[in-house]
Amino acid sequence: MAGKNVDLSCDPPIAASAKEGKAPRRFIGVTFDCCGVYTRIYINRTETAYEGRCPKCFRPVRVQIGPGGTDCRFFTAR
Repeated sequence: MAGKNVDLSCDPPIAASAKEGKAPRRFIGVTFDCCGVYTRIYINRTETAYEGRCPKCFRPVRVQIGPGGTDCRFFTAR
């Protein structure tokens, strides 16, 4: 049947940042309880917090970066 097949055998594309020698953007993983979805949120330009929104309802989330920090990379927004 035409249009029912997907070719998953190709190599993944090289990220633009890897091509240019730049470090990839830093992110944390967030599960939004409001809509039951997971997404990445990225560090802001001033590197003071990770900021993003729920991809379904656009509820904002902001995780500040503190002096002590944490090793956690995954969070839940309630």
